[in-house]
Amino acid sequence: MTPNSEGDVPSLEILQSRAQIVLRRPDKRNRLGPPDLEALMAHLAAVEADPSVRSLTIEAHGPSWCSGYHLGALAQGDRPKFGFGEVCDALAKVAIPTIAVINGNVHGGGTDLAMACDMRLATSHIALAMPAARIGLQYYATGLQRFVERIGPSATKRIFLTGETISADELLAMGYLTEIIEPDRLNSRVVELCKAISELAPGAVKLTKQAINDLAGVHPDLDKIQANHVATTRSADHREAMKALTEGRSPRFGNS
Repeated sequence: MTPNSEGDVPSLEILQSRAQIVLRRPDKRNRLGPPDLEALMAHLAAVEADPSVRSLTIEAHGPSWCSGYHLGALAQGDRPKFGFGEVCDALAKVAIPTIAVINGNVHGGGTDLAMACDMRLATSHIALAMPAARIGLQYYATGLQRFVERIGPSATKRIFLTGETISADELLAMGYLTEIIEPDRLNSRVVELCKAISELAPGAVKLTKQAINDLAGVHPDLDKIQANHVATTRSADHREAMKALTEGRSPRFGNS
C-alpha cells in the first residue's frame, strides 16, 4: 500500500517470534487520530491472542517517533472510540515484553506511548517534550502514574512542569531511556534483544514482568487525579489554548 500525504494507520507484522507495530504518518509527525487508536487497540488484541509472539516492538517512520493525539481533532471536539490513555494502558498491560524503538523525537502523548513499553531504545539525536500544561491540561491519571512509578517524581516534574525539550542523554540519566544506540546499530540491537527474549521460557517471562510491575506499583487516588484531568479539559485555560491553536497564535492565560 502506498501511503497518502498523511500516511496510513499503524501496521502490524509478525516477524517469527516478534510482533512489530509501525506508526506510518511521517508527514504529520506520527500523530494519532481516532482511526489510529482503533487500529492500535486491534493490533494489541491480535498480539495478545498469538501464542507464538514473544516480544512486541513499537516503531515509526520519519523524523518524529510520535507526537501524541491529533490536536486538530481535539480542537474540533472529535472524540475517539478509544481514548489515547486507554491505548497506552492497554499497551502497558501486554503480557510479553514490549520495546519502543525510538528513532525520532517524542512529543506530547507520544511520551506516554513510549513509557507504556517495558524498554525504550533510542538514537542519540532524539529529544522529548511534554506540552500538556502549555495547552491548559493536567495529564490523565494513569499516564502520570506510569511516569512516577517508572522514573520517579523528580524526573516526572522535570518533564511535565517545564515543557522544555529534553535531550537523549538527560532522558537516559533520568531513566526514561533504557539504552542509547548509534543509528546504524539500532535495528541490529532490537533484533538482538528480541532474540534474547525469545530464548527464555515464555511463561516465566510473563510472570516475572507481572511481578516486577506489581512490586513497582503504588496506590494513589487515581479517581481524584483523573477528575482533575477532566476538569482541565473543561477549563478556561484549555478553551483559550484550543482557540489560540485554531487561530495560529500564542495563548493568553489568566491567573488561576
